Amino acid sequence: MPDHADTPPRIQSLRLRVVVSGLAGVLVSALTVALVLGAAFERALLDAFDRRLETDLLTVAGQVTSDGDRRARMRAEPLDSRYVRVFSGHYWMVSEPGRTYQSRSLWDGALTVPAPEPGAGIQFRSTDGPLGQQLRSASQVLRVGGVTEPVVVTVASEVAGTLADIRRFRLLAGLAGAAVAAALLLLILVQARYALGPPLRRITDELELLRRGALSRLDTATLPSEIRPLADELNALLDHQGRMLARARSSAGDLAHALKTPLAVLLAGAERREPTLPALVSEQVKRMQSSVDRHLGAAALGSRHGRTPVRPVADALCQLLARVHDGRGLQLESRVDPSLTFHGDRADLEDILGNLIENACKWAETRVVVEADVDDGRLVIGVEDDGPGIPESQFESVLGRGARLDQRKPGSGLGLAIVDDLARSYGGTLTLRRLDPRGFRASLTLPGGPS
Repeated sequence: MPDHADTPPRIQSLRLRVVVSGLAGVLVSALTVALVLGAAFERALLDAFDRRLETDLLTVAGQVTSDGDRRARMRAEPLDSRYVRVFSGHYWMVSEPGRTYQSRSLWDGALTVPAPEPGAGIQFRSTDGPLGQQLRSASQVLRVGGVTEPVVVTVASEVAGTLADIRRFRLLAGLAGAAVAAALLLLILVQARYALGPPLRRITDELELLRRGALSRLDTATLPSEIRPLADELNALLDHQGRMLARARSSAGDLAHALKTPLAVLLAGAERREPTLPALVSEQVKRMQSSVDRHLGAAALGSRHGRTPVRPVADALCQLLARVHDGRGLQLESRVDPSLTFHGDRADLEDILGNLIENACKWAETRVVVEADVDDGRLVIGVEDDGPGIPESQFESVLGRGARLDQRKPGSGLGLAIVDDLARSYGGTLTLRRLDPRGFRASLTLPGGPS
């Protein structure tokens, strides 16, 4: 028995699995949407902020001209009142080597902005204001006609309010995402209850009716496609159990019928106290033993869901029967792929193959070959011999109980009938074919395939 002590616990409820997996998806989606929206909103606000800075820089740059001595001067200060109020959070500065002009709002302070790269266009940076404000600046190196040295124009505005708007939007986006996640989770709960509840409840009710005998099969026509395979497998299991029960009843009835006559003969002989009673008992006991051996297979109804490798069983039987028929020089060959398995009990496979190989050995002249393959998802086993074969007109009769074509051969005539019954109990088939010019092949189709 496998040890489950170290196996981590698993979620046993389908509904809980749906909810947990849905919750994970909803949370990841909501978090992703909130982050993407927050990043997009931040980029949009900062882009708009930078465009305003660029407009202000162009306004200030438009006031820069030459003083006639090849130095820069301001034609006039920008009329924007933001640059007049002291420490308003909006500043401009025009500088060249040895001279600097700046807005009144800077008072006696200055902007500490790194010099931009010449020819690099407008460069945006974050910096601190004279009172420690969070500023975003735009700087550009310009060439002014009549001015020898390049002129650096810088404008800066306080960005704290914009950053606060971004934080506020991120918070709102997070709250909205949480609300959407909660709504979707509630919807998942409702969907899980609606999607899983009725079909599973219906199967439960029908299984209860099956247990009470009110139904013989599950109705799969109107079941959802995801649950229909389960119902189909349950129906297949019911069919299999039905075949097993029918086989057991048939075998029990046949056994009772087969034992009835020998028991009556023994009873009559005992009542008459015949002198030949020992011989009579021996004869009738052998008949009853033969009947019991024939019907023992009906008792093995429980182990129908195992996995039995075919190659070891075929090899063992070939070796055993080769020793039994050693005096005849028969060659028994097993050509079975080691990966093939029979979906059933090992004892049943031994019974099936044993009867087929033994029957082939009785009639073979020099060789018996056992083969196995997979065809359309089913296990196909073939046992072939080079004996005289059986006429097709007698195929049906050899599958009858106790049929023996040659009374000189040992046996009870039950081998092929047992194989046919066991194959049918597994939903399989037994096919007989006479080979040309000589030989005989018995083919079995059974549940199985590669391991």
